[in-house]
Amino acid sequence: MMSIMLTLVTLLVAGARDSVIRTKTECSMDAALYSVFAEYNRQLLERYDLLFIDTSYGNGQGTPANCAAHLKDYLNRNFRVKSGITTLNARDLLALSVVNTEITDFALATDDKGEVLVRQAADYVKTEYGLNSLERIRKNLQTAKDEGFLTMDVSARQIDNQAQIDNMELPKKQISEEEWEDIPLDNPADAVNSARMVGILSFVLPEENELSTQAVNLSNYVSKRNCPCGSGIGNRKAVTMADRILFDKYILQKADCYTTKDPDGLLRYQMEYVIGGQSDDVGNLKKTVEKLLFIRQAANMTYLFSDGAKIAEAEALALSLTAVAAAPEFAEPVKISILLAWAYAESVYDIRHLLSGGRIPLVKTAQSWHFGLQEMLRFREHLSDEQMKNETEQGLLYEDYLGILLLETGYRDKVFRMMDLIEMDLRQTVGNQNFRLDACMDYVEAEAQVESRYGYGCEITRSYYYY
Repeated sequence: MMSIMLTLVTLLVAGARDSVIRTKTECSMDAALYSVFAEYNRQLLERYDLLFIDTSYGNGQGTPANCAAHLKDYLNRNFRVKSGITTLNARDLLALSVVNTEITDFALATDDKGEVLVRQAADYVKTEYGLNSLERIRKNLQTAKDEGFLTMDVSARQIDNQAQIDNMELPKKQISEEEWEDIPLDNPADAVNSARMVGILSFVLPEENELSTQAVNLSNYVSKRNCPCGSGIGNRKAVTMADRILFDKYILQKADCYTTKDPDGLLRYQMEYVIGGQSDDVGNLKKTVEKLLFIRQAANMTYLFSDGAKIAEAEALALSLTAVAAAPEFAEPVKISILLAWAYAESVYDIRHLLSGGRIPLVKTAQSWHFGLQEMLRFREHLSDEQMKNETEQGLLYEDYLGILLLETGYRDKVFRMMDLIEMDLRQTVGNQNFRLDACMDYVEAEAQVESRYGYGCEITRSYYYY
């Protein structure tokens, strides 16, 4: 009977030990994974409100194996029994240790072409600003589309109109018995059109602002790099069309631009980089201004061709010029060239005013129109920063126009360029010189093999992710 009782007690104790080992392992695994996920990159959270485990841990190249090593260390700490906690030394009745830990599945920030990062960014915007945070920008974009500002190529029309004038034969006057020369039209639009060849930046930059000369080697960043892949979003909440739209708001909130007072990124004009994709600040600003000029020329030409009084002014000037030259057939194309030059001069002013921190309405009216016809003829002289400071502050800011351009930029381009900017910024912070988003995880599935000195053991798998 005693033998039977001892066998039963031994079996019960063994069963209890096995059960306690599994419970202890499960609790320790959960605690260890909580500790691993608490090691998110602090600068990434502070600057961009994103939660990711940087598996480089500030040193060298990041790999899932580094995360597995941290997990193993936390597990062993949880299994270790410290003596001296009470007056009696505690004895470890489980004697657990970790045989192996392995990250069996994971998701990187760059997975699914950046969708993992987009999902977190969209959740942040949804929490902070709500679902209607882009409504004003979307209305501006819709207005621009409805009016044709995004498709109307005024520069192409100017080139065609000028080609028509150039192909027409000018009247001639005799200067001697055998010599004749062309009678010049003296088209006032020629001075403005010649300015188009100089480059838009030379006219629109405020005098007091110093242009950034920052440049980077894009081959070091996500958009130009071959990145390792994890499992991506998988069965978790997928990125929706609404999330993609909210990501635009995220970029607007997190990226600096030309009019930002104290930009501190490696590239100073970050919004312009997302739109332009060039490796230097000057190139990005030039690309952005050219896109902005496209919109403003279309908007200004649309208004001019609807204003009967201004059309009459241009027509009167064209008729007077062609009458002097005795070439009435030139009247119509010259009138068109004057109106197109007028729209260009107004657009240059608009952009200069925006870059100075002012406001310009998306759709002009007689009250918001700046240049008179005579001022257009000397528009370089009339680009006065002092005068711009006295303008009525109505309309959209430069950042508002960037929002329109951003919504029109390709989605994948925006995602990869924003990831570039995040890497650029983080690498400027202490301990993140080798920071790479393709080493940052927000989802981990881990497996641990645990054994006891008393011959027991178990395996456990857990998966965790942010949000």
